[in-house]
Amino acid sequence: MGAWDYGIFDDDTGYEFFDEIKEDAIAFFTSSFEKAINSDYLDYEDCHAVTVSAAYIDNFLNGTKYRNDNDENEDETNVNLFNSLQKELILDYLKTPAVRALEKVISDNSELNELWSDNDELYPKWKQNIEDLINRLKN
Repeated sequence: MGAWDYGIFDDDTGYEFFDEIKEDAIAFFTSSFEKAINSDYLDYEDCHAVTVSAAYIDNFLNGTKYRNDNDENEDETNVNLFNSLQKELILDYLKTPAVRALEKVISDNSELNELWSDNDELYPKWKQNIEDLINRLKN
């Protein structure tokens, strides 16, 4: 696992989706959530697609700031993830599938959850971070 901390963008994999999101955010978010919801077991990369998608939606709808080391952002901390995306996006309808997909990420049927559960120090923080995101999207 290429993580250096427990945040959603504290892992190299979290940055692999930026181009796809720029190309068609709605399609990427929808696909990520549907794949997670419909899978019996969620692999590492698919887990990250869900957490990144949900973070974008949280940022857009709730203004939650995320630490982000993406080279395209001048300010590496607390950036607005949607700097380069349209502000007219309608994302409210994606909150429910995002919550369902995130719940799958922190379940026993998730490779990312399995990997994090091996880290006694950071696992509770990682899981709480995802649970906090779930709670923000439920409102």
